[in-house]
Amino acid sequence: MKQLLIGSLIVFFAAAASAHGCPGEMRAIDAKMPTANLPAAEMSKVKALREEGEKLHKEGKHTDSMKALVEAKKLLGV
Repeated sequence: MKQLLIGSLIVFFAAAASAHGCPGEMRAIDAKMPTANLPAAEMSKVKALREEGEKLHKEGKHTDSMKALVEAKKLLGV
């Protein structure tokens, strides 16, 4: 029983920490986009990934949100 409680707490706090990471990632992307020197096609992909990340964050799908936001950051070179 003790192990189940500890496991549940770890999962809860990991999800909470991930939820707070999404807005920081979005701010980093937003800050870099105006000065990014990317072709239009890549910039469109960055914007789409950024929007997808925000949508997933609002839906509570923080792991998926972080995946999209990290991909956008890679394209931006952040």
